[in-house]
Amino acid sequence: MKPKNITSADVARLAGVSRSTVSRCFKADSRISDNTRKRVIEIADQVGYQVNKIARSMITRESDLVGVVSSGLHDPFAVVLIDQLITTLQQRGLHPILLDASNETQLEISIKKLAQYQVKSIIITSGSPSSAIGAQFVSLNIPVILLNRAGQLDQANLINCDNRTGSTLAAKALIEAGHRNLAFINSKNSTYSGTKRGEFFEQALALKIEAGEITLHQVLPSKTGYVGGYEAALDLLKNLDHPTGVYCATDNVACGFIDAAKFEMGKKIPEDVSVIGFDDLPIAARAPYNLSTIRQCPTDIAQATADCIQTIDTSPKPKRIIIPVKFINRGTVAPIKIA
Repeated sequence: MKPKNITSADVARLAGVSRSTVSRCFKADSRISDNTRKRVIEIADQVGYQVNKIARSMITRESDLVGVVSSGLHDPFAVVLIDQLITTLQQRGLHPILLDASNETQLEISIKKLAQYQVKSIIITSGSPSSAIGAQFVSLNIPVILLNRAGQLDQANLINCDNRTGSTLAAKALIEAGHRNLAFINSKNSTYSGTKRGEFFEQALALKIEAGEITLHQVLPSKTGYVGGYEAALDLLKNLDHPTGVYCATDNVACGFIDAAKFEMGKKIPEDVSVIGFDDLPIAARAPYNLSTIRQCPTDIAQATADCIQTIDTSPKPKRIIIPVKFINRGTVAPIKIA
């Protein structure tokens, strides 16, 4: 026999209170005495009553559900960031739902379902699909937060790490180490962040390039991530006059570059080639790489995102937030060898 669904009316009758009192006992901000709340919750636990939050959100137009849209977990920094996002959102009493944007058909179905559930907000991460996806949520009156993405959607809140400062710090470190033949390595199918890092790196070097003091190579292998960095090293380091200072769009690219440089091309890092990454992934600090890099803190991004969600209702204009970065100087940048 199918067990009876326990309702708030059942809990109210057993506790000797009204249904509205039962409902208020499950809201942290309700003005209910501690004794009443404790008695109602104990009775609810005994009889197996569960609040139907989806039904409640349909009535109140309020929800603690947050959608997180990602294009998959193949990117190491995306894994770290999403893990931190989920942890932070849960600590704030929010409940994230992860959507995989790599399957467009399934994503379309998920978008419609999330709209039905009255989600509080949608977070779209770097590398996810175009801003047209965000526009769909905006048209459904669901607040959108774009992480490390272009400002292609005026109605969306933007949270970006400081790519300009990070790339400027990378340029400064290589120049101060005496390097004059430089390269930036990304990929042909880059994210917004990777593209901007290359642009800002070139801008930081513009005057010296114009004066003929610096040579800059933009290297865009067909592969992404570690494999792209590996491929770039094989191509770039085969020439005797190869660049001696390399800035990579991500740590993942930098690790691929270092492995190919050392094990395929016989180069010493940093004696023959200095390398700087971006992200400060956990692997960057490990002994085989000891990578000098630009740190963008996933905890800071996650905290800023949670703050944004919880203040969306009180903020009439979309937010524009820049997360600070820092140069972490480990062991892959050294002064150029003078022949």
